[in-house]
Amino acid sequence: MIRRPLWLGAGVALGVGGTLWAEQRVRRRVRQLSAALTPAGAADGVRRSALAAGERLRSAADEARLERRRREAELWAGLEPRGAVRQHR
Repeated sequence: MIRRPLWLGAGVALGVGGTLWAEQRVRRRVRQLSAALTPAGAADGVRRSALAAGERLRSAADEARLERRRREAELWAGLEPRGAVRQHR
């Protein structure tokens, strides 16, 4: 007989705890969104996006430069065994 009140109490405790946790998460998210929707928050978001795009472009350019050098060296190495004179930088 003691098992039913025990499980009822556990269910009530978990229900209250889960509700309080969910309410806290929702309130935190609403505060974050309201801060992001202010003019200063929107400007900060645009600035961060622009900086991230610049970083991605810089990274892509570096990777392309390395691949170009690797491929050029590969092509020059393919010419050398046939007696071609190496005249590049």
